[in-house]
Amino acid sequence: MEQTNFENILLNMSKPHIEELKHQDMLEHAIIKAKDASSLSWWWLSIPLYVIAAFCMKSFFMPGATLTSSVHELSSKQPYLSLLLFIVVPIASILLNGLSIRKVYSIFGGVSKLKAVEETWFNVLMIVASLLILITYII
Repeated sequence: MEQTNFENILLNMSKPHIEELKHQDMLEHAIIKAKDASSLSWWWLSIPLYVIAAFCMKSFFMPGATLTSSVHELSSKQPYLSLLLFIVVPIASILLNGLSIRKVYSIFGGVSKLKAVEETWFNVLMIVASLLILITYII
């Protein structure tokens, strides 16, 4: 008798319906924050990139000027500005984008790393641009 009662209970059971998953919300929030961080980094990195582009044009049109001499001239005349533009802003951008990528990777898990790269490609691009700015200043 107990057997048929148990079977009836199992037959009358329905599977639970979950409309929103918490993991999905966490992932969406992390991706949006990562995209916001990369856009913010783009705006901050556009200033040193503009200065480097101006120095490249100066070295192209003026025969005695080079990119490195222009950067060193700026750093000797405006040491705090050059440190801010070429050291502080790129390092802050690397940290901000690196933390965003790390959060997205940790939420995605180990299975779909390729999907995480598709979502954070602009963050990776901002890290590369920051490294190029740092290398330009160091050289």
